[in-house]
Amino acid sequence: MSKTASFKDYFQLVKPGMVLGNLLPAAAGYFLASGLKFKLVSIVMTLVGIGLIMGAACAVNNLADRDIDAKMERTKGRPSASGVVGVSSGLVFVVLLLLIGFSLLLIWANALSMLIGAIGFIDYALVYTYLKRKSHHATLVGSIAGASPVVGAYAAFSGHITLAALVIGLMMLLWQMPHFYAISLYRGSDYRRAEVPVLPLVKGRKYTAKAMFIYSLLFSLSVVALYFVVNLSLAYLLIMGFVVAGWSIFNLKGLRLSDLDSWARRSFGYSLLVLTTMSFMVALR
Repeated sequence: MSKTASFKDYFQLVKPGMVLGNLLPAAAGYFLASGLKFKLVSIVMTLVGIGLIMGAACAVNNLADRDIDAKMERTKGRPSASGVVGVSSGLVFVVLLLLIGFSLLLIWANALSMLIGAIGFIDYALVYTYLKRKSHHATLVGSIAGASPVVGAYAAFSGHITLAALVIGLMMLLWQMPHFYAISLYRGSDYRRAEVPVLPLVKGRKYTAKAMFIYSLLFSLSVVALYFVVNLSLAYLLIMGFVVAGWSIFNLKGLRLSDLDSWARRSFGYSLLVLTTMSFMVALR
């Protein structure tokens, strides 16, 4: 007898870890625009709306990648890969999430934030999902969707896109590259089994380590750029400077190591520390 999909199954379909991880910098983007002057209900509804749109994009990606996920140790237990959540019921769920998410942004924020959410959804659910099977450049393309929550949240309060919104969006785009390249390194056997052309399998592991270092340097420059664009506090510059310098130096070590799996896992963990620190320091201005 087949298992009936539960609330937990549908919850897992939206990749809750990824959604929550993106909502932290999204909140920072909102605070950056508002200067900590906001109505609680507005930011809550905005973040819920953004989260639902992101969740819908992740659900589409899971449904489309169910054959790939079934071959990978990390993802074979996903409800879409195991067949617990079918395509038809999953798509109904996606439509419901989108309707609620777009409505919340239109009512509690503005049409611009809704448009940015739509761009992020299309980029991840359609463009990235298609390219994932074709090219290692899918990671860069998908990072646009990863940058959309913070830009959308900024626009939700400000009503327009400024240079500050573009810079913090660029920060998120650059941060994602070494973050996801690290996963593709230490999960390389999974991607090989599923025949997904991630960078280490196409260009090599050392090439990927070099790319991680370069992107972490570019991210460091974007951190400094935001300081001057927004005139943030000296504490932001000092603390973020220390954290991103440490991340770049750690990534530099990967160019000389032979055991890249262990190093990549640690770089991945370091990237989460960087994201968390950045979000709090940007929010506090």
